Formats: sequence, C-alpha cells, structure tokens
Amino acid sequence: MKYLMIHALDEDATPRTGSNGEPLELAAWIEEMEARGVVLDGARLHPVSDATSVRAPNGTVVVTDGPFAETKEQVAGYDVIDCPDLDSAIAVAAAHPTTGAGSIELRPFDEGMPDPEVPESVPDGKRRYLMLVCADMRRAMAAELDATEVHADSVPERSSADDEEEDEPIDRWIADAGARRLYGWPLAFPDTAVTVRRVDGEVVTTDGPFAETKEQIAGYDLLECTDLDDALEVASSHPVAATGVIELRPLRL
Repeated sequence: MKYLMIHALDEDATPRTGSNGEPLELAAWIEEMEARGVVLDGARLHPVSDATSVRAPNGTVVVTDGPFAETKEQVAGYDVIDCPDLDSAIAVAAAHPTTGAGSIELRPFDEGMPDPEVPESVPDGKRRYLMLVCADMRRAMAAELDATEVHADSVPERSSADDEEEDEPIDRWIADAGARRLYGWPLAFPDTAVTVRRVDGEVVTTDGPFAETKEQIAGYDLLECTDLDDALEVASSHPVAATGVIELRPLRL
C-alpha cells in the first residue's frame, strides 16, 4: 500500500545538521529505505517563504505569497513510500529524523496509484515544484459517512459512468498540463491520517493530520516547469482551484 509522508517542521527550530547542511541520520535513512524498496520518490522543499498559493474563484485567478494555511509547522518535504500495512509505514516514518524535530503525517493514497517514475536529472531551463491540492474536506467526508452508514440501503450503487463524469475535469487538466506534470494522485480523506512524532525518544502517534485547518491536503502533483509563472498557469487551471487552494513550492534538488 502506498502512503504519502508529509514532513512538517517549525522553521524556527534548528535541527542538528552535518557538515554538508543535511540533517544528521537523513542519508542513512534514505539509503536503507531505498535498499529495501520502500521509498519510491521524495524531496525536500524550499522554505515556506518561497511558497505561493493560488485560488481561482469564479474563474478569477488570485495569487498570494505564502502557504495554503498559516500554521506553526509547515510542509518541509515529502516521501512516497510503499509498505504492506499502516504499522510498517509508521515504523518507516518513526525512523526518519523529521520526527525528532517536527512531525510526519502519513496518509494513504487512493487505490490504483502506479509507482511514480521521476527522472533523476532536471532538464536545463526547468524547475520542479510540489503542487499541494488543498480543499475543505469536511463536507465530502460527511456526505460519504451519511451515504455509507445512515442510508446505505437506499443509496444506489455508483456506476462507471458516474466515476467517468467526476474524472472528466481532472482528465482535461492532466491533458492540458502535458509534460509539465510528471505525476500525481489523490489522497484518502484526512480522517485516515496518522501523525508520527518522537518525544523523549519515544514514538508517539496521533490520529489525524499534522494540523487541524479548514483546508486539508487532498492530493498532490509533481510539476516540471520553466518558471513559477509556468507553474502558476498549470495550478490555476486545476479544478480544485475554483473552490479550494493550490500551494506551489519549489523542490530542493
């Protein structure tokens, strides 16, 4: 099962680093997890001061500097991991140095996600951006709970036509993004999230995302664009931009 590890850190904190500026233990964690076939993709992000958020209510694009939510801890990186179950994923997250300085939110991907294929090198004149797709998930979660638990017998089964109709806007967006979108996938609802920390050397897990905010990360895409304006063009046309917010953050490569 594939999970997204969302690394969240307070940028005012000062984690221990080695002579190359990388957090201590990080290289060892990467080496071990890649050897085990656990890590499929991942990267550190530029600081939150380089974040750009995009909304497009009623078709009007609004761009603001900063992340999608003002919280003490902010997204500092991500990893896509493949583990047999949640307990295995928690063990992988707990071994990461981020849990000593901040937290890691573990969230399963929706079913069917293929292994990401990301070239190691970035072409000249290109830059990679993490695109966080954020939305108010409470209404969707409540609707699904109501349908499955309260009115399960009276709700008609979904047809493939229903799924195709919902997928059409996303499919059009993917086609328009073209080669600028390397890959992406939606996440399961935030109520499936588990947040992992280490307190006094002990692993502490809590149910739920790393921050309780109105808008939560609903999915993500990895973009490879010529510059921020190019990435903003891709992000602003995403269907969720009309009702939610898209955060763009350049990768540290």
